[in-house]
Amino acid sequence: MVCDLLNAAPLPTDDRCRHGRDLSAATAITLVAVAALLSALNANLYGASRMAFSLAERGEAPRLLASVSTARVPVVAVLASVAFGVVTVVLELAFAEKVLPVLLNIVGSTCLLVWTSALLAQLALRLRADREGTELPLRMPGFPWLTCFGLHILAAIFTVGFIGEDSRPQLLSTFGLVALLAVANWLHHRSGKVSPVEAAEHTKTPVLID
Repeated sequence: MVCDLLNAAPLPTDDRCRHGRDLSAATAITLVAVAALLSALNANLYGASRMAFSLAERGEAPRLLASVSTARVPVVAVLASVAFGVVTVVLELAFAEKVLPVLLNIVGSTCLLVWTSALLAQLALRLRADREGTELPLRMPGFPWLTCFGLHILAAIFTVGFIGEDSRPQLLSTFGLVALLAVANWLHHRSGKVSPVEAAEHTKTPVLID
């Protein structure tokens, strides 16, 4: 085998240069992908922790998540978000190619629901503001036609998703989860465990930790 390596003909200069360029391009693409993933991870950790903090302030999540440091950083919410990510990585390693596809499907269908709810909220609130004569600092041009156009596109996506056999369970499970969360939130507020006054008091006096 050593003799074969010694007797092997060297690569031509052009081939070596081309091979080196391919490796450099692959390395550059890898570095860009890693930087993009780290940026996305940082943004999602920020968003998840602040969402948990906001829910805790309104009494819709454990009060501990509303704890902030002396620098006003929701440390507990950040650590909880990081812990969730670590647990999912461990589960993916333990159950290869089973956990990650489920999480990706949840994210995709949840994004569609978020966009739909945002457009519906914008449509309803803008119509209410126009009806009451409220002055808006920024008015979206093309209203309501652009909003309705976006809703029609999302409706088409949902229709195609429900037709497909692979995507139908994903959408149905997401709708079921959203309905379950909505019912749980409604029951929580109906029970009167957290009144608006109490929630406001919690907001004014956050828990400080070192």
